[in-house]
Amino acid sequence: RMATAGKLTQGLIDRILNPMNYINNFSKLSCGLLKDLKANIEDEEEHMDKEKFEDTLDVLEMLSQNLEKVEQHGLNTTRTLKAMEEILKDRTGGKISMDLCSILKQDEEMLHNYFKEKISTYNIQVLFSIPEASVTINGNPELLSMTMMSILGNAMYAVEKKAARTQYTPEVTLTLTQAGTQATVTIRDNGIGIESGIIDKICDPFFTTKPTGEAAGIGLYLSHEVIQDHGGDIQIESEKDNYTTITITIPIPIIIAHFFFFILLSSQ
Repeated sequence: RMATAGKLTQGLIDRILNPMNYINNFSKLSCGLLKDLKANIEDEEEHMDKEKFEDTLDVLEMLSQNLEKVEQHGLNTTRTLKAMEEILKDRTGGKISMDLCSILKQDEEMLHNYFKEKISTYNIQVLFSIPEASVTINGNPELLSMTMMSILGNAMYAVEKKAARTQYTPEVTLTLTQAGTQATVTIRDNGIGIESGIIDKICDPFFTTKPTGEAAGIGLYLSHEVIQDHGGDIQIESEKDNYTTITITIPIPIIIAHFFFFILLSSQ
């Protein structure tokens, strides 16, 4: 039944996305045509009655605003549909023996490149603490990297919003530790935090504290799904206007853990 529901939902998404693309494209094109029409009317101002000229410009302005709202809501609807499409994707495969340290080091480089301007503008301190030795797990490198980047992106958003309204030193940190058969990634920021009344909802699909035009509200939901599919868990702790700490635990295969334990004993 779940598979059938998924196929039906995907079919509906496909059927709705196509007309939504027409709505978005034609509303954008129409906004451009209105600008051209306004320019033509302004060229004829000296040949028009003053009152009619001003009324015409007012009508054109209202039409332009209406079309912009159509385009905005159309884009928001498309974003939601694409988010639904993303939720329906199968993320259960592609797991290999991989080094979590290597993935996190790549994410650190991507974070600095992608947020280079904001890091410089707000003097954001980005600190990664990753062991030199490998931390080997069974996982999907691409999905885990996307998950970490999604959470780090939220952290950057949180400190940027706080830095825009107050003077302080914004910090985003990531720490990887290994203990026995468990790897732990802790991502912490000292940004805007999360209200206690909604913290239990932030991993729900389509729930977001960001404006509708900025996010569809599936980032943490998908992150939670990916980590759970890897046999791990996500814990979130936050205090409004102070900090957010996200702790991700991922199991280390017992054979690998025993191997490193044997190496440790042999070196003593």
